[in-house]
Amino acid sequence: MSDQDDALALVDKFEKKGATYVETARSSAVVKNISVWPHINRTALIAGLRARIKDPDKINQENTSLCGPADFIRDIAEDRPKEYAQAVIDLYEKGTATIGTFTIKSSDSLRSHALAKIPSGVIDASDWVILASVRDTTNWYFDYAAEDQDARAITMPADKVKWFKAGGYTDVVDETNLLIAKDLGSAFRANSFFKKGYHVTLFINSDMLSPSTMNNVSTTPDHWVAMTKPMEIRATVPHGFPDEETSVKLEVYSWGRRIGIPSMGKLTYYHFTANYYGFIACRR
Repeated sequence: MSDQDDALALVDKFEKKGATYVETARSSAVVKNISVWPHINRTALIAGLRARIKDPDKINQENTSLCGPADFIRDIAEDRPKEYAQAVIDLYEKGTATIGTFTIKSSDSLRSHALAKIPSGVIDASDWVILASVRDTTNWYFDYAAEDQDARAITMPADKVKWFKAGGYTDVVDETNLLIAKDLGSAFRANSFFKKGYHVTLFINSDMLSPSTMNNVSTTPDHWVAMTKPMEIRATVPHGFPDEETSVKLEVYSWGRRIGIPSMGKLTYYHFTANYYGFIACRR
């Protein structure tokens, strides 16, 4: 069996355990909740977990500020699907889980909160349980009245580095900056790590993702995306082309799918670096 098959078998066992419990509870005067998340539907969590084991790109923070945990957990689901599945199950049943040496703990306030609302309804249960718990472990308190992307809630690079290292990635490179956009040389280095088999997550301003805003010049990063293909860069170091003749194309994972940048038009060297704040690369 593959690692993915082992993970799906684990979910099957978890599902049967719930079905057995429900049948037993019908004939018992005492009914005990088998989850510490009162607002999480077990059936919905199982369906979401299965879908994400089969395709980790489906992990989706939606309009919450959980892009940092989403990228990290996607890497775990891709590399170690059984460990990912076990973590979601343990969090659902006990409120705590371990990935590598990283102990993930969900607070009482988080578990008692309803699923984050999104335009189409609510965030997927399997995503909320683990992504919010990872962020909660770093002692961050959600502004539940405003769960959208927010620079005040962005995962800091130092936190992501800690997650990767504790999560079992032994080779972690952090080349990010919170205040100053990075240059083309950094993009070439990100490309080089990706081609060597590293997971590479880019620290950007989310304006880069939309043709209508990609030419804006940002002052701070607010989003994490994962490279899914090498970048196509037409420029030199030092910069040797007129900017209008340069171009950068890339494909990234974000919001539960792969996104081509730019989706239309041309992204020049200048406007790419105006919204690019470096990368973190990791591998086991």
